[in-house]
Amino acid sequence: MHLNSKLLFKKYAVEHFKENQSILEIGPTGYPSYYSQLVNIPSLKWHTLDIGETYIRQGHVNPSHIVSKEEYHYPVDDGAFDIVLSGQVMEHVRNIWRWVDELKRITRDNGLIIIISPISWSYHEAPVDCWRIYPEGMKALMEEKGLKIIECCFESLEEDFFSSRVKTRPGNSILNLDGERSFPWKLIELSHSIPLLNKFCRRVPVSFDNICVCRK
Repeated sequence: MHLNSKLLFKKYAVEHFKENQSILEIGPTGYPSYYSQLVNIPSLKWHTLDIGETYIRQGHVNPSHIVSKEEYHYPVDDGAFDIVLSGQVMEHVRNIWRWVDELKRITRDNGLIIIISPISWSYHEAPVDCWRIYPEGMKALMEEKGLKIIECCFESLEEDFFSSRVKTRPGNSILNLDGERSFPWKLIELSHSIPLLNKFCRRVPVSFDNICVCRK
């Protein structure tokens, strides 16, 4: 996860999580996952899933983690979850058409699928990097699968962490999850405030990501 993904999730997705729901997060970061900590509803039954990986913390295996041997068929019953969530996973899925079919299968009727994926990030394999998708493409894919779009947009909320004098460009995030930047970037940001240097300054990269919330 990176900062813009966190910010988009808080802005567009957190409101959809309700008490006692059953959640599946695909490709989690951390244990408990960052997204589950942002939602912070103790009654949620929050499961996670990854391909061939088991999450261990302080010697303890996450009891709610599901290990799948297959990319496009998970060991999960039909309609098992109220919300299926993935952040920074879709770009690493070779066949997103088959993958969305599987997300739909395991989501209950009237349940939600939430996907966050990068747009401006450079190539980063894990083990492959296949896709960048804008809202128009995401809507076309989801509507083709019979899903109802609730929200689908792309933006960078990271720009709010810089002064209005700082020139930005789409790219990889340089901010940590608390909105802090490393020392070299602090100096670059400072140079943007000096009139004689401003027009020669290196532009600061900010992450643009797509978020889609749709209903089965």
